[in-house]
Amino acid sequence: GQRRRLALIRQAGEHLLAMIDDLLDLTSIEAGRVPLAPERLDLRPLADDVLALVHAAASRHDVALACAGAGVVAWADRTRLRQVLINLLSNAIKYNRPGGRVLVQLQADGARAVVQVHDTGLGLSAEDCAQLFQPFNRLGQALGPVEGTGIGLAVTQHLVRLMGGQITVQSTPGEGSCFSVALPMQAQAAPAPPDQGTSLP
Repeated sequence: GQRRRLALIRQAGEHLLAMIDDLLDLTSIEAGRVPLAPERLDLRPLADDVLALVHAAASRHDVALACAGAGVVAWADRTRLRQVLINLLSNAIKYNRPGGRVLVQLQADGARAVVQVHDTGLGLSAEDCAQLFQPFNRLGQALGPVEGTGIGLAVTQHLVRLMGGQITVQSTPGEGSCFSVALPMQAQAAPAPPDQGTSLP
């Protein structure tokens, strides 16, 4: 009835807002105008926080959420990393299957902190993986049942790189995908200006 129609209109409005936000984000990132305030972040509370935010969406899609790993610290911007995780998790939920699951795994790998987002969705071919981070490329999902601009991953990759990290994807068609975000654990030393030598106080 009417309430359902109103809910759909609101959803469409929210979706448009998210799309416009993503677009604005991409333009400001490409113009190098994203302020970063990196700090030492304990990843577990941050991950739990984001999982709580996407919980309702996961229930709607009948997808179970889990988080593994603790005590992993990264040097990153809290707001931007939240944005990255929200993006990856909402994709992992949207492109999953009913009864599927999403696992966030935190681990230390040498001098890097790694956040992995595993899903049990349809998985991607090697060609798809290669094109994944192009803006507006929704890999033939444009006509599929899942709404979205496909711009999210381009923004996500930019943000990860801005924080000195890397994002990679591994996927098995029919089984699911795993997005890995590797971030520095400690502040990265800025290169010394050439004329002052490199002697440290």
